[in-house]
Parts: sequence; structure tokens; C-alpha cells
Amino acid sequence: MPNKILILTVTALSVAVTGMAGPSFAAREKMTPEQRGERMIQRLDTDKDQKVSLAEARISDNFKTFDTNGDGQISADEMKAKREAFREARKAWKEAKDKTGTEREAALAKVKEVRPTMLPGLRPKAFKRIDTDGNGSLSASEVSSAAETMFKRRDKNGDGVIDTADFTKKI
Repeated sequence: MPNKILILTVTALSVAVTGMAGPSFAAREKMTPEQRGERMIQRLDTDKDQKVSLAEARISDNFKTFDTNGDGQISADEMKAKREAFREARKAWKEAKDKTGTEREAALAKVKEVRPTMLPGLRPKAFKRIDTDGNGSLSASEVSSAAETMFKRRDKNGDGVIDTADFTKKI
């Protein structure tokens, strides 16, 4: 009999705890593709026409920020260092975002400074796929070619720019 009471008590507590946790998970809604698209357009749209052209994606400028040693190639180590710097900056931002003042502003500035820009090959699998000559690093031409392919894939209606129409769901 005491085992049954213990099992019932544990079960009741489990149900109560998971019931309380539900609303906190529900509060975080996933962004829709349209919302993600609008966010990307806001970040990349330099001339503020609500459209992003391939030129506005600034692949060559972005390439230079990843090529830290200036040899014209992005090594896997350079790519990894960029990802890790961003990960650390995000961690610092999460710790500082509830604070006020200079600590919060400094953490936000650091996140913006090290945030990886639009550049193909950020993830290790993509890096290997984009490294077409197999030399273990990405050249500007490999990155440009991959960026153009990604841009064309994202430009669903083929008008040469990425805008909100490219993110709407087709019925």
C-alpha cells in the first residue's frame, strides 16, 4: 500500500510540474519564415528599399572579415574562431541583457561586432561542400560562387532581389 501511495504522489507531482512548465514554453513562439525574412532584410538592406540585392549582401567585404590573416583564403580554423567568438559574445549578452548601463551596452556592441555576416560555409559541413578544390580553405571565388547559388535559391520569384515576397508561403 505505501508503494502505491508513493507512486501516485510522484505521478501527481510530475503532472503538476509539467503543467506549470507548459506556459513558459508556449510563451516562446517560433519565428515564421516571413518574420525571419523581414529580419534578414532589415539587417542587409543598405539602401533601405526593403529589398536585398546580391551586391548588398557584400560578400567580398564579409570575406575580408573572416580572412583574419589576409592570405586570400578562409581556413577552417579562421571560420571556427569566428563561430566561437560569436558564441562567447552571445553568452556574455545573455548574462548582461537583464542589466542596465555600460555592461549591457558593451555586451550588445560585442555581439554586433563579432556576429557572423552572410557568408556561405559557416557550418563545418557547408565548409566542406563549398571547398570545391578540396584544399581545406575557402577562396573568394568559391565563396562568391556559393553565395550566388544561395542568393538565387532564396530569390524564389527570380526578380534578382530578395524581398518579403520571397518568404511568403505559397498556397
